[in-house]
Amino acid sequence: MSVVGEVSTERTFRRRSLRIVMRVPLYVCPAGAAATDEWEPVETLVISLHGGMIRSRKQFPVGTTLDIRKRDTQRFTRGRVVWSAAGAREFVFEVGFEILEPPGFWEVNFPEDRWTERQHASSQPS
Repeated sequence: MSVVGEVSTERTFRRRSLRIVMRVPLYVCPAGAAATDEWEPVETLVISLHGGMIRSRKQFPVGTTLDIRKRDTQRFTRGRVVWSAAGAREFVFEVGFEILEPPGFWEVNFPEDRWTERQHASSQPS
C-alpha cells in the first residue's frame, strides 16, 4: 500500500502532548463554508491535548481551517489541518489537525507527557 501525504512545514520534531486512541464523534466543515454546505460526520482515530486525527471522505489541504463540532455535546472549536494523506480505503483521507483555541475541547484529563517529565527531572538540582 502506498500512502501519499502532505505535511505542514511548521511541523516540529517533538510533540506537544501525548496521543490517546479515542473515538470521538464529530462534525467537520471548512471554516467559512456556505450555510447550505453539509457538515461531514466523522470520528477521531486519536486525540491529543492540542489536536487530533480523523478519517474523512473529503480531502482537506494542509492549512485549511476547519469548524469542528462534537456530536454529543455540540461543543465547537476551530482547527487547522497540519497533515493529510490518502487512507487505506478508496475515497477516504486521514487528516491531522491542531486545535486553534486553548486546550479543553476534548474534556479529557490527559496524562502528563514524557517530555514534561524529562523537563522537570532535568531542572531538579543534583
